[in-house]
Amino acid sequence: MISMKVEIKDNIVIVYLYKDTIIDDNYDELNNKIKNIFIEIMRRYNIDFYGYSKVNVYHNDYYGDILEIEKIYDTKTMYNMIELKIIVYKNVPMYFEFDDYCFFNRPKEIIIKDKKFYIEIKKNIDINKYIEYGKIIYLPNMKKIIK
Repeated sequence: MISMKVEIKDNIVIVYLYKDTIIDDNYDELNNKIKNIFIEIMRRYNIDFYGYSKVNVYHNDYYGDILEIEKIYDTKTMYNMIELKIIVYKNVPMYFEFDDYCFFNRPKEIIIKDKKFYIEIKKNIDINKYIEYGKIIYLPNMKKIIK
């Protein structure tokens, strides 16, 4: 079983797979892995994924995968069916956003923007120790760091 953190924001379910990856070059295998994650989320959180959903998969070698799931179409005729449109983004830079500068002793690597601190998730940074004190910023939200 994959360990995951699940958040719901504006009708989008975000699944964080820290140190786990579902990326597979075989589309059928990837599709099955995502459907298994759906089944686990439906079992744990009573969220209905039956119908047609768009899934963006953001992969980072040092963090793992983040899935953004948006339900596009739901109908009673598709009951017990899960159809997916999957888009995979590989090698996505990810940053850890935090409020307290003292977490990391790496002043040259820390980016300061709008009273928040950011550090890129790299090989030599174990973000798991600090995850409860901040959040992961990835592709759709990168503009606020880069600007």
